[in-house]
Amino acid sequence: MMRNAVALVVLWLALVIQSTVFQIPPINVVQPNLVLVVLMVTALARGPAVALLLGVAVGFIQDVVYGSFIGLNAFTYGVIGYFAASFFAQFLHKNISITFLVTIITTFIQDWMTFGLTRMFGVTAYSWHTVFTNSLWQMIVNGITLLVVYPWLTRLFIAKSRGRYSQDGQESL
Repeated sequence: MMRNAVALVVLWLALVIQSTVFQIPPINVVQPNLVLVVLMVTALARGPAVALLLGVAVGFIQDVVYGSFIGLNAFTYGVIGYFAASFFAQFLHKNISITFLVTIITTFIQDWMTFGLTRMFGVTAYSWHTVFTNSLWQMIVNGITLLVVYPWLTRLFIAKSRGRYSQDGQESL
């Protein structure tokens, strides 16, 4: 339970950094989706239920504070977090390559879900070509960002094994 609270705080901090620090020139040339990167590590480390709840929570906060309409990021982060955790959590085992692959794939899916929903409601003027180009760039940036923050995030979110024996002296199976 405590690690889930830590994950929520880290997601909130990622949103604050993404919305402030990465908006300042010349840093604003590269804008990683820190929320998505942290959510992917959280999803793979904590499971689908936690990823769904935290994705919806941080997405809702982002929608209320920065979004063009309520529910877009809450929906996409919730869906992406849940499915990433459901399909890929069994492969984590402190494996950065799987986490890297999942982050790149979910970046692409999240960009296209966002485009599809905004296109459906008529609030975007972007073409599919622009979205495709942007999603390829975002995949590269998010992948590099994951490589930088992965060691720190895994220490926060993954419980360390206690070794061969538990604290009460009984053998753990």
